[in-house]
Amino acid sequence: MAAWTDQEQLFPLTLLLLLPMLIFRAPNRAGAFLVAFAYYGTATRAVPGIICYFFPSLSIGASLSLWGTHTALLALPWVLAFPPHGATAWRRAFSVAMALLILTVPPIGLFHWGTPLMASGLLYPGWQWAGLLITAGLLALIAASTSRTYRIHAAIGGAAILAVIANAGYRESRPPAEWQAVSLQLGKSPELWSDEMAWRREFLADRAMRDLSHGAKVIIFPESISGSNRRVQSAVWHDVSVAARARGATVLVGEETWDNARTGFKNALVGYGAEKDGGAVVVSSMVPMPVGDWKFGFEEGAETNIFGSDITDLHGKKVAFSLCYEDFLLWPHRGLLAGRADLLVSATNQWPSSGTSAEIAQDISRAALARMAGIPILTAKNR
Repeated sequence: MAAWTDQEQLFPLTLLLLLPMLIFRAPNRAGAFLVAFAYYGTATRAVPGIICYFFPSLSIGASLSLWGTHTALLALPWVLAFPPHGATAWRRAFSVAMALLILTVPPIGLFHWGTPLMASGLLYPGWQWAGLLITAGLLALIAASTSRTYRIHAAIGGAAILAVIANAGYRESRPPAEWQAVSLQLGKSPELWSDEMAWRREFLADRAMRDLSHGAKVIIFPESISGSNRRVQSAVWHDVSVAARARGATVLVGEETWDNARTGFKNALVGYGAEKDGGAVVVSSMVPMPVGDWKFGFEEGAETNIFGSDITDLHGKKVAFSLCYEDFLLWPHRGLLAGRADLLVSATNQWPSSGTSAEIAQDISRAALARMAGIPILTAKNR
């Protein structure tokens, strides 16, 4: 709870370095499962309320069951990797590394909120994959250390010195002045054909026109903020598209874009203006929100692209996009952590989690991701 409750700074993430040690100090696999379950259950404690808000027809029992299943899924890799009794220190370190690997890559990596590897953003800013790997090693070494493991103590000390060096040489960078991320407090999306949705679209278009008139080159609106009907969208955004092209600018709007058979949609940012126009998809979710968007095989679920690229070229910059739920995860950000991005753009619609611990954890996660890569961040958020 302490690690994920301070929106203003990342320092509490250092507590996550103790997590594998606490799990592996349990006397047996059952104890390890309970420690891990307690951690992930606390980190994701807002999930039942979010599910009830997002799906008001579901019972509280169903919401709690989904939360418990998710928590157990995240605790399971620590049980699978739990070292045998009497294992050497290096075997314990290897076990931690295996648990972290299982939790980071698909399939479980698509659900892993609260990964202790997010501490890399605090400890080794700008070191990208190298910082992530050193953090994984540090987590493993702390879990393996005993009063007699002097080599491990020396390695931990070396990792601490590297963290001091990384932070001493790190300088926060600012996003481009002409790039504008628009954060709003419009709440839940209204019905598609309602007067409220029509007002919302007009409000967004007016806001875009105002920002264009003030010299913005790229304007980003939150994820899924504008509904999902293509014909209505095109009419509303026509004037914006013309104005953006005239200024050499681009407006990105969160929208659900449907295929012709209407069996699935892309949770996307679509473009209007100079480089992307007519509602063309600029980027879509690699990992849409489970249950809420995947819907696990039911009709009209969101398309996934878990092996796609998170990097898009836009106005002369390589931009890493993170759409809502992806802020929590490491897997979708392979290009970002490989040093291929100039800027991180997070477009998120957090109305179901507004004011909860999940909103705070998401804010912390996206800030940690930007620091891992050593690049500026722009956040377009709707609450």
